[in-house]
Formats: sequence, C-alpha cells, structure tokens
Amino acid sequence: MNGLVSDTMMAEAVSAAGLGMEGAIAGPAALASPSYQALESRSIITGGSFVKRIHPEMQQDFDLATAFELAKRAGQAGAGPEIWWSDLASGTIAMETLGDGWTTARQNDLQIPAVIEAAMQAMKKLHGCAAISHRFDPFARIDELMESCSSEGVALPDDVVWLRRVIAMAEPLLDSATLAPCRNDGSSSNLMIGPEGKVLLIDYDRAGMNDPLYDVGCLLAEMTDHERDMHDGYAAYAGAFDPVGFARSRLWSHVDDMLHALWSRRMAHRSERKAVEWIKYGEWRLLRLRMALVHPLFEEKIRTSGAAS
Repeated sequence: MNGLVSDTMMAEAVSAAGLGMEGAIAGPAALASPSYQALESRSIITGGSFVKRIHPEMQQDFDLATAFELAKRAGQAGAGPEIWWSDLASGTIAMETLGDGWTTARQNDLQIPAVIEAAMQAMKKLHGCAAISHRFDPFARIDELMESCSSEGVALPDDVVWLRRVIAMAEPLLDSATLAPCRNDGSSSNLMIGPEGKVLLIDYDRAGMNDPLYDVGCLLAEMTDHERDMHDGYAAYAGAFDPVGFARSRLWSHVDDMLHALWSRRMAHRSERKAVEWIKYGEWRLLRLRMALVHPLFEEKIRTSGAAS
C-alpha cells in the first residue's frame, strides 16, 4: 500500500474517534535527522486527544495489532499515555494529550541523570506488562531488509556482507534472552518529559517480545558515544552495574544500528516524502555501527555477554 495520510483521511480518523476538527492543531512534522520523529504517521491534537494515523506507505512494515495492544498496556501500567481508542483498519490510535509542562526529549535531555532514571523506570514498567503475541527478531528483520533492497534495486553499502557477518556474532543472544514486551525503539523523540521529571514512552510501532536489554541498549546509545558515561544509565535500569548485562545491551544497540541503517536506505527509495533526510539518518547509524564493529571492545563484549559460548 502506498501513499500518505491526506487531510481528508485525517479528518475521517478524527471523526471515527468521536472527535471534531474545530480548533485542531497539527502534530509534529516528519523529521529524520537529527532525531527520528513522526516518520511513520501523521497526527493531530483535538478535543484533549492526540490522534495518530499511520501512513499507508508504512503500514505493511508493522504489526499494528501488537503495537496498539502494547501501547494500551503501557498506558495502563503508567509507562505511556492512556489510550482511549484505536482502529486497526485505518491504522489510527487516540490517546491522552500531554499538554502543558510536557516536552519531547532531545539528546541533551538524556545527559540529565533524573531523566534517564525516570526513562529506565518507565521501561521497567513496560517490560513488566503481560506477554504479547508477536516476537521481534532484529536479525530476521535485517535479512528481510537486505533481501528487499536487493530485489527493489536499492544500493546496499559496499561492506554490507561484512557488516552482516560480524553482527552475526551477537546472534546467539536471541536464544539466551528472557523475553518481555519491548518497544524495540530507542529514539529520544519517543520519550516525553513531564512535570517533576516524569517520563512517558510513546510510539510502539515496532512492539514485540524481545530481550528487554534491547530497549535499554538502544536508549543508552542515544545518551552518549562514551560507554563509561552509559554505566549509570544501565544501573538505573538494572539496579547496579553488571558487565554481562551491559555488554548485552551494547551489542543490541549495534544490531539496532544496522537495522535502522538499512531501513532508512530502503525508505529513501520507497517513500513519497523525498524531502525527509532518510539517507542522512541512515548513514549516521551506519557510521556508528562501523566504528563499533572495528573497535577491540566489540569482541570483548561478545565474550562477556556469553554470545561466544
């Protein structure tokens, strides 16, 4: 399915949710670089609700039933906004509006210990929710992206085979993980910071059962490029610093870099939104991945995490 959410489609979704367009305010505009924000959907704020409808060109890539279910459970657990209504057929979800005192997190906010502490606690609430049906397998997703890029004539990185072979060293982590409901997304723009330092998680489009340290690792990578400065962030989730768990988290962040690098490259080819800097965002993730895989600490993480055993 191709296309973007039109004004008419957005109005239809708002009406279906029992709301009106009078006084409506447009949600955030799509932005790939420097922060991955509002790329999957179009949104509007009206009647005390935030209504989000996924673009048709994105629908085939997500399990919306799982995404909406986990968003609802996160709201009930206090990890995300309260969900009021959703419709799978149109790909629309309506939730409470986070108004005065709430802001979208940026990378500089992740330098604040209290923000990281609150974000990690929100993730623990999410990971404590009841199991969902979908299993998120990032390696299978990477392979699917590589295959579809090739079949659609999308140029892959010259070193993509090497990248896939090296990142495969972390693949045994799939079999040793204790699974929990995860967002599988660490973008700072998917954190909302509220009054008194409260943090809520938004956007569950990639929801699925996974190692909860995948979520942790993705957020740690958004904080800083310096691993020593990530230790306290990891401890905020785990209760104390643990080199084995930290190594797992960091390996997952590298896997996620490859996934998003390929995803962005394919979207640059598929999307109608040519003004969105898909390639710029993807190349940044690719650069970070390459730097991690050639670093001596990568193989040390493989051994520390148990992936090599």
